[in-house]
Amino acid sequence: MSWAARLGLAAALGVMLAAGACSRPARPVADPWIAEVATVNRRADRLLDADDAAGARALLRTLVTAQKSGALLDEDRRLALEDCYFRLARLALGADDPVQALADADSGLAYQTAPSLFVANLLVARGAAHEALNEPRAAAEDYHRGLLMNEALLRQAMRKP
Repeated sequence: MSWAARLGLAAALGVMLAAGACSRPARPVADPWIAEVATVNRRADRLLDADDAAGARALLRTLVTAQKSGALLDEDRRLALEDCYFRLARLALGADDPVQALADADSGLAYQTAPSLFVANLLVARGAAHEALNEPRAAAEDYHRGLLMNEALLRQAMRKP
């Protein structure tokens, strides 16, 4: 299975997991940085729709570099950063830059504190980067960890009323 298919599978699992979250009312965004993340993600999506992946990458890179490294992060900021790094890793893979994809996935995984869809996505992206770098053992380990995490999260979501 290609890295693109694996990323697609991870995204599909993410949609299933997020379906439960969609029924909850949106909470107001109190953190201006989180509001900026949403704005930048929408702008990046528009750039991608216009086939400007390099522009989207540059825009997303501004988000992750603006966040002070080593700063204590609340859950919302951590999840936003993990998602930005996942998007960056996926875009780097699409640009045939697996070294940058690996660096972005590693950067996003550095924030992990608990299993989440965002961490699972980063593991799949890192696995794809390892695969593109002809590192099959590391790729298989990351894919396996991501799959197990997605499976556990799906089970947890299915148990909730």
